[in-house]
Amino acid sequence: MKARKILIQGVFSLLFVLFVCQQVVFSGESELTSAEKRRIESGATDTFDQIIFLCKRDRFDEIYEYGDTASQERISKDMFISEHRHCPLALSWETVRDIPEVEIVSPTRVKVKAILGFRGPFFKTYFRTQIFDMTLEEGEWRIDLRYPLGVEEGWQDNKSKNFDFCPHIK
Repeated sequence: MKARKILIQGVFSLLFVLFVCQQVVFSGESELTSAEKRRIESGATDTFDQIIFLCKRDRFDEIYEYGDTASQERISKDMFISEHRHCPLALSWETVRDIPEVEIVSPTRVKVKAILGFRGPFFKTYFRTQIFDMTLEEGEWRIDLRYPLGVEEGWQDNKSKNFDFCPHIK
């Protein structure tokens, strides 16, 4: 009985030591310095701003170049441009409300959350919180071309398609 108790204590001690070692080894790798966080946030925000700038000017041929590799393999440039001929963003002073929030998921993936203004009927502007899932490829931040203006906050892939590039807001 005494040997069994010593064995159990030994196993728990070993597990504790392994847990502590794992925390020490992996916490250093996953922690980003404040300078790295600022660099990631700045790069993603700059790309976001550029995409909005291009969208307001209906320059979808240039937006296509910001697409991630998987997106560009799924959709041709001509098809992308023909599907997104017109950008429904509001006038410049109503396009983006507040400063976009950047959530760093990993050093190569971020989510940019912004409140965007969309043109509606009768010159009315409708605001929606959109989320841009961006990945870092070859040193550049890229977007999923299926959603060049992000997806509505709370939207799920497994639901019916409730996001349209030209949203008809009710």
